[in-house]
Formats: sequence, C-alpha cells, structure tokens
Amino acid sequence: MMLCKAIRCVVQPTRLAASWALKGPSRHLSTVTPIREVSGPISVNTFRQSAFEAARPLVVRRSGEVDEATSLPALHKWFTTKSDHGPEKGWITFSPYLTRYSAISLPCELIYHNSDRHGDSRLSDFSGWLSQSDEPLHKEFATLLNECIGSVPPESDTRLFRFDAPLALLMAGLNFNEHSSSLLQYEGRHVGQLYIAQAPLNTLPGELQEDVPTPELVRKAGKGDVYDSSIWFGLEPTYTPWHRDPNPNLFCQLCSSKAVRLLPPLRGEQVFFQVRAQLGGQRAGHSRLRGEEMMQGAERRAFLDAIWGPQAPGDMQETVVHPGDALFVPKGWWHSVKSVGDRGRLNGSVNWWFR
Repeated sequence: MMLCKAIRCVVQPTRLAASWALKGPSRHLSTVTPIREVSGPISVNTFRQSAFEAARPLVVRRSGEVDEATSLPALHKWFTTKSDHGPEKGWITFSPYLTRYSAISLPCELIYHNSDRHGDSRLSDFSGWLSQSDEPLHKEFATLLNECIGSVPPESDTRLFRFDAPLALLMAGLNFNEHSSSLLQYEGRHVGQLYIAQAPLNTLPGELQEDVPTPELVRKAGKGDVYDSSIWFGLEPTYTPWHRDPNPNLFCQLCSSKAVRLLPPLRGEQVFFQVRAQLGGQRAGHSRLRGEEMMQGAERRAFLDAIWGPQAPGDMQETVVHPGDALFVPKGWWHSVKSVGDRGRLNGSVNWWFR
C-alpha cells in the first residue's frame, strides 16, 4: 500500500512570511513569570491540595530519588544518547528496543515551506536521500514526500500535511539529520517540523504502553477518570499554538526540552480574542483543538508573535521542562508549547488529560 494515498493536504491561502523562526524560550526573563516548581518526589495529597484542587500550574522537577508518582520506564528504555566525538556528540536517537516497533503507524504532521529564504530545500534533500537508499520502505517515503512537495502551488508559501505513516519515517529523518552535518552535499541542513502529534497511547503496542503507565498523580488526585492520553515525537523545531484543554493535563517530558507559556482562563481568553481581532475577522481555529488554522497561515504567525514575541503579555508564565520533569496544566488554562532546540534533533513528550 502506497503511503501517499493517506496524505491529507491542508491549504491556507494566506501567505505566511518566512521571516519568523521557532526559537528557544525567551531570554528576557523580566517579561515572564516562572511557573511554581517543586523537586520530586511529590505526594498525591500535596499535589492535590497545591495544584489540582487549587487549579494552579505546577512543575515537578526530576530528582535523584525514585518518584513513583511520575516515573516512566520510557525515559530510559526508548532513547539512546551517542557519546561519539564530533559535531553530533550527545545526539539522542531511538534505542534498539524502540526501533523494533518502527512499523507501527502513527498520525504525522509535516509543515512545508515552499519559499525558503536560505536558498535550499531541506525536504527535497531528505526525499533525495531516501530515494538513494536500498531500503524499499525509504523509497516509498520518498514518494510520499515528493507527492507533498509536488502539490504545493508556486504562490503558496506554506502547507500543512497530515497523514498516517510508520514510525520508521521519523527514524529516517532523525538519521538524515544526524549525518547531514558530515555530508558535504547537504551542508549541515536538516529536516524539521515533522511531528507525530497527539498519537493516542492506547493505539501503541501493549509493551510500549507499559513503558508509559498512567502516573499515580493522574490516577489518584481526582476521580481517576483519564479522559485521554497522547504521545508526541518530533524533529525540532516543534510547536503547538495557543489553546486550552477541557480537562486538567499532566505533561511529562521524555526527550530533549520544551518551553511552555501559560495564562489563566480569563486572561488567556483575552489574548485569544485580541489576536482574532488583529486577524481582521478571519475565522480562527477552535480554542480547544489542534486545528488546521492554528498550524499554518496568518493565524499561526499571529499567535506565535503574540505569545512568544517581544510584545508577549507581561503577566505570561513560563517554564522549560527537561526529561523526567512533569508540568500540571489546570483545566481551562491557555498554553503554547515549543521545543527549545531547532536543529532537527529528537524531542518527545507524553501527556494525560484527566478528571
């Protein structure tokens, strides 16, 4: 079965300028307020009183102690850090254990920039690299990407593609990025913004589900009702725009780091509608969904500028989560998430929405 048959192309006619880039978290710490944090382990009662019932964000930092409330086997089973010398020293990749599951199909998002200000086409480079592989599946991936590239009209700056593909596609992209710095024809270019976004945990093989068990904080702080749960794997930069969730959210970082910015319900809604007004009445995406409008075009750029730009609200709260850290986002709190890095490295997270 050809993978390209599963492509869903999403077109946004509004031009998206390429002048912005997904950068790391703000270095102007005076413009944001750090989110409260504690060093784990944390008891369920403490979490319930200080965060869940109080409806206040809280970061639980990983410590040297075993934390049964948030500890996840995936942290040490799914990833391998290479210690080789060279430009990619410390490169994080999938472990041989997880590579065994490269054939599992997952929902993917790919953002393609048609006009590249740097005069190169990283996605085309990646596609060409795949087509030269001896792996039949890699050649099929090349066909998939060429279908995407070929469908972008010359007048369109950006397109969002959504499709199901094996985890092997992300693994291939990670391999390409690792070696691109040493391949002269690619001059260190990397492919990014390929994202396995919001893949339900219950669709993973049973052995992998056991590696991300529902944390004790999720099971015992409230009614024990898990509304949904998701895995997030991406090639940096990764980005989720301004939105709110209908249920409390425990977000756990597995690999690399992500920056998160938050505002309480009423204040976050004010920012949401201010941006909508700036869009001149254009229809904005649903505030509780990872909608198509949120991921491309004028709305994407407007929210990126409003939340992460120099004019972001002064009362914005911010944190950076690292592997083993957990962030509690209360119900209705508005937030945006993006990777700290932007060089095509692997970034991974998991979360649970619960009541």
